[in-house]
Amino acid sequence: MMTRVFCSALFLVASCVSALAQTPAPTTPNAGPSAPFPMPPADWLLVQTATSVSYDGKILTLKGVSPGTIMFSDRPQRMTANVATQALIDEWNKGQRNFEKDPPNANLSMLVNGKEQNTIVELTNPKLSGDTLTYDARLLDGGIPKTTGPGTLFIDWWEGPNGGVCRHYGPWHTVHCEPSYGRYPARPPN
Repeated sequence: MMTRVFCSALFLVASCVSALAQTPAPTTPNAGPSAPFPMPPADWLLVQTATSVSYDGKILTLKGVSPGTIMFSDRPQRMTANVATQALIDEWNKGQRNFEKDPPNANLSMLVNGKEQNTIVELTNPKLSGDTLTYDARLLDGGIPKTTGPGTLFIDWWEGPNGGVCRHYGPWHTVHCEPSYGRYPARPPN
């Protein structure tokens, strides 16, 4: 009887040790597919939205502009991010390939009388005051909107920001980045 109890106890201990050995070790938050990695250089496309947009052929005015500008990159990076609109304006003329040296093209997309209207402009000299953003804008293609209303501005490539952290998310490993400055929404310092 004692041998049977001893053998049963030994078998139970061996089973527990075997089960523990097969349990994967807990992963650290800095390892695995969702681990943060440095934000790589990319050409970013930008999206700004406003509750009221007007353009007189010289000045493009976005009233009620979102405090955050959406950023996304095309192949091969396919990343998304958000940057504070003020930070984008602050960085306008910084870096080797900045907007002051090579002004960006932008597509102003609005609904005018129930119809989509696209106006292509070249943007310079941004100024942000409260929730009103103005650009000097040279008309490249399309018509000048004859009315004001909600609109979206799609701005072609921006090399910045330099630095930040990215992570993979979801089943398709979507990459979302947080620039090292101008984060939107703003986060308290760690």
